[in-house]
Amino acid sequence: MAAANAARDGQTALALRLVKHLAPPPAAADATGNTVFSPVSVHAALALVAAGARGATQAQLLAFLGAHSAAELADFGRGVADRVLADRSDSGGPRVLFGGGAWIDASRGELADAFHNVATKTYKCEARLVNFTEEPEEAVKMINEWVKKATNGLIETMISTSDIDAETDLVLANAVYFKGKWLEPFHPCNNRTRAFHCLNGSRVKTETMWMREELHVACMDGFKFLKLPYKTGRKAEATGAGRHKRRRGGSTSDMPDVDGKMQYSMFIFLPDKHDGVANMVDMVTAAPAFMYDILAEMKELPVELELPKFKITFNWGKLKGALRQLGLSLPFSREVADLRGMYKEDDSDGKLGQRMFLSKVAHMAVVEVNELGTEAAATTWSMRGGGGPPPGMVKFVADHPFTFFIMEEKSGVIVFAGDVLDPSK
Repeated sequence: MAAANAARDGQTALALRLVKHLAPPPAAADATGNTVFSPVSVHAALALVAAGARGATQAQLLAFLGAHSAAELADFGRGVADRVLADRSDSGGPRVLFGGGAWIDASRGELADAFHNVATKTYKCEARLVNFTEEPEEAVKMINEWVKKATNGLIETMISTSDIDAETDLVLANAVYFKGKWLEPFHPCNNRTRAFHCLNGSRVKTETMWMREELHVACMDGFKFLKLPYKTGRKAEATGAGRHKRRRGGSTSDMPDVDGKMQYSMFIFLPDKHDGVANMVDMVTAAPAFMYDILAEMKELPVELELPKFKITFNWGKLKGALRQLGLSLPFSREVADLRGMYKEDDSDGKLGQRMFLSKVAHMAVVEVNELGTEAAATTWSMRGGGGPPPGMVKFVADHPFTFFIMEEKSGVIVFAGDVLDPSK
């Protein structure tokens, strides 16, 4: 259990560092780009590299991911792949589609059996040889077709030939799609067009959802946040499993899983000031312990919520640069990277050795938030009323930039994180 918690905490720490890296700096008044990425997917991709790394390269990857061994990462990754990233749309739960893997230049010879097994069986990823040097167009086509198939056609293009050059040895690519149904849905007839205040002082018109509901919410110094649970599926919903409960410190392998269902929720962090998202992110990402501590402060209270509809598709083409800036350097270095565990070594000509390196990390995520997704005939809707909110009701008006996390609460795994700076885009 301790090892699983350490891996979970490492994933959370990486998520928060990447959230801080993506957040607009305080002086970036012209920032309007929405972002979303999947921390658990990035973590899994790097854990896969760690499985094939050796020596100092593996040691740096393990330290970067907050793990003691590749086996520890594999155990955590197996639970994530089997449960957290499992599609649950057939039973009424979230639709989660994941595709990714490692594509290695064919000049390296055969893939190592152990690496191929951990890629396909533990991380549910692809591991394949392609000819980047002589057939770059075919290699790119193969990667994009695999991602398209893995995501049911929702993500069609991950990389292009401009991402490939004569020195390309190894490409990591992963794509994630998530669409969930709210446990307490919004009613579309309550929607209205509302002004959203961007960081540069301009205002854009956006369709905004509204509800009054008992929600878990907390007000901190400078920001507030709330939880919007997703439906977990028919079986779990019938027993009320995980409706508004959160378990801290559990792992994907040691905790009881009521009715075999996981509990996904979106946590929305809203600064008090219209331009306060950067300072808020600094506080929230200070440490994993702080993140879990403030989530534990939430209380179920009556809330009047206004939230813009949004859909974000984000291709993080500069993820490799972000990882280097955060301290991960050895896997990307042709001079010192040691990834010999990925292929069957035949160094008779002296050309293999430690010269294979991670050339490209491609990551793409899609998140859609709207009011529907449940069967309207089976729902009792809460209509927008006149006048102000009743006394004691928390007003949560997301009419300016905010940050969100989608978390699987039983495991504590952060599946998605992002910033909404302009929902009209």
